[in-house]
Amino acid sequence: MWITQLDIVGWRNHQRSSLVFDRGVNILVGANGQGKTNIVEAIRYLSTLSSHRVAGSTALIGDDEQGATIFASLRHSERDVSVGVSLRRQGASDATVSGNSAKITEVPRWVSVVMFAPEDAAIVRGEPGFRRQFLDDLVVSGSPVMSGVYQDFEKVFKQRNTLLKSLRSQPRVSDVSTLDVWNASFVTLGAMIVSERCRHIRAILPHVEAAYRELAQGAQISAHYVPKGYDFATVEGSREEIERALGEALVENLPAERERGTSLIGPQRDDVDLSIEGRPARTHASQGETWSLALALRLGTAAWLREEKPSGDPIIILDDVFAELDSTRRSRLIGLITDYEQLLITSAVEGDIPEALSGAVFDVVDGHVSKR
Repeated sequence: MWITQLDIVGWRNHQRSSLVFDRGVNILVGANGQGKTNIVEAIRYLSTLSSHRVAGSTALIGDDEQGATIFASLRHSERDVSVGVSLRRQGASDATVSGNSAKITEVPRWVSVVMFAPEDAAIVRGEPGFRRQFLDDLVVSGSPVMSGVYQDFEKVFKQRNTLLKSLRSQPRVSDVSTLDVWNASFVTLGAMIVSERCRHIRAILPHVEAAYRELAQGAQISAHYVPKGYDFATVEGSREEIERALGEALVENLPAERERGTSLIGPQRDDVDLSIEGRPARTHASQGETWSLALALRLGTAAWLREEKPSGDPIIILDDVFAELDSTRRSRLIGLITDYEQLLITSAVEGDIPEALSGAVFDVVDGHVSKR
C-alpha cells in the first residue's frame, strides 16, 4: 500500500495543503512548529481514528475553523482507493470511501500505517496509558472493525461513570438496576477489547523479538497483558472467561466505585508488562534499550501487518526519529525498513536523514508545503 495524494483542509495549522507523494521515500523538511508532524498525523488518523499527541478531535481542527477534512488517495496493489474524513466542532464526523458515504469506522479498513515518533519511548518507560494506546492502535490496525467497539465502549464508560457519580450521594440501599444495564454492556464490550488486545500482542510478539535481536544484537524480551483488579486464567483466556472475570470484579468493587464515583475495573485501567532479560523494562531499561524496544514494537507491528493485511505493506512513517538515535541504531533501523513500499520521513534538519534514504523532498513552512 502507498499513498499517492493527501489533501488536508482546516487541519491544525494547515488551512489547505495538497501533497502528491512518490512511491518509496518521501521527506518532509522544516523547522519545529511548521506543520510537518501535522501532515503525517493526518495520515495516521485515517488508520486509527486517533492522534498520537492528543485525545479527542477538537484540537485537530484549526483555531479559526469549524471543521477539518482529510482526503487521501491510495494504491492497493493494482487498485486505487480514496478515503475521506470530515471532523466538526459541532455535530458528528462523517466519512467517504471511494466517493461513497461510509461510517467513519470503515476508514481504517483501507489505510494501514505504522508510525515511529519520539513519543514512542513512553510506551516503554511511561505510564500505563501509553501502553494501552499502543495496544489499541495495534488492535484497530489489525482488526479495523474494532474501532466501532472502542467508540461504543467509550460511550458506555462515560455513562457508567455519570451514574456512579450520581449514586455517591444516594443511600446504599438505593436501586442500582440502571447500573446493571450499563454493567452488562461494559462487560461485553470490555471483554471484546481485552480479548483482542491479548490476541494482537501474542501475534506480533515473535516479530518484535526478531526486530529487537536485530537492533540490540541479542537479549530476550517478553510482553504480558496485565488486567488490573480482575483476573483470568491465562492470556489465552476465552472472551467468555474474561466477561465472567470482569462481571464478578464489578460486583465485588461496587462499594468502592460508588464511593469514588468512577469505574475502577476494566480495560481503561489495564497494562502491559514489558521485560528485557526478565527485568521490567519500565524501571530497568537503559536509554538505548528503551529506544531499541520501542522501535522493535513498531517494527514488529509493521512486519505482522505486512503478513496479515490483504493490502500488503503498511505505510511507514518516521517522525523526527533519526535525531533521537545513535549511528548504530540508525543503520540497523534503515536495514529493517527500506524494503517497505512507502516511507514518509519528517526532520527539522535535512542532514539528520541518512543518505541511504534519499527521495522526494517537501519543504514545510508555516503550514504551507512545496515539493522541490
